[in-house]
Amino acid sequence: MKLSHAQISFKQSGTPVADEFGDVYFFDAHGADETDYVFIEQNHIITRWLQSAQSDQTAVFTIAETGFGTGLNFFQTVHHYLQLLAQGHALPRLYFLSTEKFPLHIDDLHQAISVYPHLIPLLADFSAQYPMALTGCHRISAAAGAITLDLWLGDINDTLPQWRNPPAGLVDAWYLDGFAPSKNPDMWQPELFTQLARLSKPNATLATFTASSLVRRGLEGVGFTVSKCKGFKFKREMVTAVLSDPQYGQRAQQRLALPYYQRHANSKVKRVSILGGGIAAACTAYLLTQQGIQVDLYCHDEQLAMGASGNDLGGFYPQLNAQAGTASQIHAGSFVYARRFYDQVAAQGAKFAHDWCGVMLVGFNDKVQARQANLTAQDIWPDALIEAVTPSQASDIANLELPYPGLFVAQGGWISPPELVQALCQLAADSQLCTLHLKQTLTPEQISTLNQSSDHAIVYTTGAQSALLDALPPLPYRLVRGQVERLAPTDSTQQLNTVLCHKGYFTPAYQGWHAMGSTYVKEDSNTGYRSAEAQVNLHMHQASLPLCPWMQSITLPTQGRAATRCSTPDHLPLVGALPDVQQQQLDYAHLYKALPAHLYPPACDIPQSYILTGLGSRGLTTAPLMAQLLVSQLLQRPLPVSQTIADALNPNRFLIRDGIRKLDYLARFTTS
Repeated sequence: MKLSHAQISFKQSGTPVADEFGDVYFFDAHGADETDYVFIEQNHIITRWLQSAQSDQTAVFTIAETGFGTGLNFFQTVHHYLQLLAQGHALPRLYFLSTEKFPLHIDDLHQAISVYPHLIPLLADFSAQYPMALTGCHRISAAAGAITLDLWLGDINDTLPQWRNPPAGLVDAWYLDGFAPSKNPDMWQPELFTQLARLSKPNATLATFTASSLVRRGLEGVGFTVSKCKGFKFKREMVTAVLSDPQYGQRAQQRLALPYYQRHANSKVKRVSILGGGIAAACTAYLLTQQGIQVDLYCHDEQLAMGASGNDLGGFYPQLNAQAGTASQIHAGSFVYARRFYDQVAAQGAKFAHDWCGVMLVGFNDKVQARQANLTAQDIWPDALIEAVTPSQASDIANLELPYPGLFVAQGGWISPPELVQALCQLAADSQLCTLHLKQTLTPEQISTLNQSSDHAIVYTTGAQSALLDALPPLPYRLVRGQVERLAPTDSTQQLNTVLCHKGYFTPAYQGWHAMGSTYVKEDSNTGYRSAEAQVNLHMHQASLPLCPWMQSITLPTQGRAATRCSTPDHLPLVGALPDVQQQQLDYAHLYKALPAHLYPPACDIPQSYILTGLGSRGLTTAPLMAQLLVSQLLQRPLPVSQTIADALNPNRFLIRDGIRKLDYLARFTTS
């Protein structure tokens, strides 16, 4: 859902003031020094970085902050990190997790940080990835993947409980920031301290500018040993703390965790074999190499992108509803992440045809118009994500007569999927960490051996082939044939400036042709081109846009392409550890009795095996974030989505739902 931006003003000295709270973010020229003293020095950050990297070359260090504000603490921390890298020091990978209920406008953030010349060079890359005011986690990457910022937008009382906590804890050091307790009582609640304990590793440290008795008592009550020390400059005291008794946090974690959705992956994985050759495989390979992991990519075809990722062009946009349900949140979060991801890989030299020309969701009949009007009336999505337009505005954007209202996704457009797959795999190969094996796959014997390895994992990104692989357990794949046409432009359609979506999609002309699609034929895996289906495609477009003469004048195309998409019954991807279905059926046979969750064992999975499939026709939108989620799970890193969303994508979710309903999953699956 959309959030309100912070309303701030600036004093003559440059000090930014939060108008709503009547408090300052920092005091002009002293802000960076205060960050150094309060958070970096009192948490012993630099010393711990150096020690961590010396003892473990694969180490990860996680800092969590309770108020992003102007980003000063983040930028100052990154400044020191990059300085040490430039001096030749080995450092752990840095994860910086921060929350913010009222994000600043990017111009206000620039003005606030501009008083520190040494931080200005960090703003350019950050600004290009700065998120819109949309609730949820926004993952931002810097320093070739060495630094990750997870900016969680929303109320901290909602966001912190959604952070997934690994068995050994998540956070090494806390920056307990935010406006003073007297100015911002909504944040400084007992639940905040519970979450600090739940998410902390044993002996995690904490520092905060305040020495309020409320804060001291709150920390001591959840297992922290609290100390007071000299505050910064004119402030008399501040507080530091160490989690000396993690038992309170462990009990809080037990209350929140559902054992059948928890995963205890091996964080020491050094090599990953990926089976597949489409966009899911390419995104996963690239992101793993960004984390320094060796990758073998096995594609059973003679070249990459021969399946559903092989269509010439595809529309790039989110599928949203009038309510911010889990599915809509997944699509919204995936879309904004994917746009950042594609811009970033393009900046790194990835060459793939694309055009951020926007996507017009046409209100082509009364029912669709009513649905779109309801979405607009609910006012839950930022205008930067999706915006209502009149017929006149739609026509101006399209550069063609389009006498329908609609919803416009300005950050959308079209992409060439096969070129994108090739480009991502090339970036992965350029890292010297990825080897591509064409016309090859793993034998059952090799898979069995890898399942027993302690440092080697397998990821199945096998799309429609997933249903045919003996190595995969029974999961509810839904196969759908789709045919896309290649269409020569007319004098009129040549003028189209944006992607049009109604029942199908129609792209602007590129290299002398339009892409027009697509059919949906369930449970049909034949990929031969069908002239009859071309007629279906054309009729669908002309019937949807009867008031557009330029569409009615189009004649049948002469060529096209069909592929099989892999989807699921709830139209959400399958992302995560590969379930041992038979064992889980035994372990969770009594879920329908609604017994306390702690009575059930953790989920039993096929060792060292993961799956990413079921993207359906939304792979361009969802693949980057789904791959990021899978890589984070596999390597036991902070997740880029809420626990609720991770659960909704878990490959064993259908088995769990059947258990709660007292259905026999295997019987239902084999007879469906």
